[in-house]
Amino acid sequence: MPNGIAFKSGIARLDGIIMFSRRIGVGAILFVLMSPVVVTFAYDGHAGKVQPASVVASTFEFVRGPTVNLVTSESAMIFWRTSDPTNGTVEYGLSNESLSMSVVETSVITDHRLNLTGLSPHTTYYYRVVSNGTASDIYHFRTAPQAGEPFRLVVLGDNRPDSSSAPTQPSVFEEIIELVINEDPDIVVMTGDYIYSLSTSTSENLHTWALFTNITDRLGHYVPIYAVPGNHDVESWTGGYHPEYFLDAFELYDEPRTYSSFDYAGVHFVLLDTELHNQVGRVTGEQYEWLVEDLSNTTVPIKLVFGHEPLYPIKHIGSSLDRNETERDRLQALFESKNVTVYFAGHDHLYNRLTTNGVVHIITGGAGAPLYNSPWGGAYYHYAVVDVTSSSLNITAKRTTGAVIENYKLPYRGPIEIAIRGFANMSQKPAGTIPQLYFSEVPAVTYYSWDGAENSTVLTGLPNTKGQHTLDVYAQDDTGQWSHARFVFTSIVYTSSSTTSTATTSSTEVTTTSTGGSTTSSNTTSTAPPPTGQYDAVIIAGAIAMGVVVVVVVVVLTRRS
Repeated sequence: MPNGIAFKSGIARLDGIIMFSRRIGVGAILFVLMSPVVVTFAYDGHAGKVQPASVVASTFEFVRGPTVNLVTSESAMIFWRTSDPTNGTVEYGLSNESLSMSVVETSVITDHRLNLTGLSPHTTYYYRVVSNGTASDIYHFRTAPQAGEPFRLVVLGDNRPDSSSAPTQPSVFEEIIELVINEDPDIVVMTGDYIYSLSTSTSENLHTWALFTNITDRLGHYVPIYAVPGNHDVESWTGGYHPEYFLDAFELYDEPRTYSSFDYAGVHFVLLDTELHNQVGRVTGEQYEWLVEDLSNTTVPIKLVFGHEPLYPIKHIGSSLDRNETERDRLQALFESKNVTVYFAGHDHLYNRLTTNGVVHIITGGAGAPLYNSPWGGAYYHYAVVDVTSSSLNITAKRTTGAVIENYKLPYRGPIEIAIRGFANMSQKPAGTIPQLYFSEVPAVTYYSWDGAENSTVLTGLPNTKGQHTLDVYAQDDTGQWSHARFVFTSIVYTSSSTTSTATTSSTEVTTTSTGGSTTSSNTTSTAPPPTGQYDAVIIAGAIAMGVVVVVVVVVLTRRS
């Protein structure tokens, strides 16, 4: 792909120092200061877009684009923005030396959208745009393959700056965009949080978003980019809800609605808005009803759903789609009943995968925002490459170094995966707290054993004794194969005293190892039935030793305080 970007992306600005000579009169100074190089914008509430209202520039220029959008096997839409109202033309063809076809625009406008139709499936087309006698560089795109043919999807999200560097985009985000270009994807989906914040100033907000689209347009020249809004993108810290800037950055939606669906090469894509006004962290109301109808009306085998906030977060516990657990469980049940293949999210700045009851949940929030360090792994700048066929997905999470975080294939062929929701159980919990366990499919038989005691089909809470506790979990699939996972908990007893009373409570924290971004213990499989109440002397000795160490530490800390 060409290295040079000929268009100036973003909003025209006037920067620099004006130096005056004593020979210049006052009238000349006023003339210079009042010479218009002004860009003003207005928001058309009906369209849900930031619209250029008037532009007076000293020279004509391309403000943004061109980008390729809404690509199907037979069509594509080319978008670009100009400084002055003018008409435009898209010239295109099967080689960069023969742009023999064209589409001409008759309207005199600044935002140009021209549809190319009658295209051939999975074919590379070269194109450029021409406005006011000025031509862009030549770029290229590939139409979608026919249903059932393979294609490559890339998913990434949470590139936003941190507060200290906003609104400038992180350099690692630019690096990731170049890496994604080199992956040669057919389609890209982004999972939210593209800017740090909005303000009450329209010009500041336009500049903030221009710093983002300056970078994404380098990819958008060649590949259609789809996106869902994040909380940082539409919520103004000064109050209010402003989706218009997000809508202006992506040519996707039936505005002002910010959720939609489409089919690409026989795969159904659903883009949800988890940040709707007065419904932040929820999929409910009209959107949920729409989602039920949408998933009910598709018969394709692979269904991919995207939203900013995850159902099962690792860091934003209780402030994602789990803030209302009843609604979260309803959404999970819908995904299960409609055979959703994968739900992709961001919000947590890391990589994580959790499979529960046949639905894969992937958090990919590592495109540039400050990472969330986690003992369960996944705190990497990364993106996910998804190679899709008519009946399979090959998902590879890649770091910027090229190292593979995880490679996961669907359909999954293996024993039941047993996972624990790490962050929720790492916190200190009272005795009796029941760990949150998840199974990749519904087990035929499940057994639980605390500290090597008799197996039970009912999971009970942490034993009410200080020291280390071991939970063994056994799950049998429909073929008779057993999976086993062991989780180790530590119960710490805290004593607070006063002149009148002494209170003692037990708390827990979980120690596990991380595999592929999911928090689990070491997993084993076997066709043999699980043991029944056999104690492990090594585990008991280790538990006693750990308990002694913990008690000593607590006593020392208590005395120091």
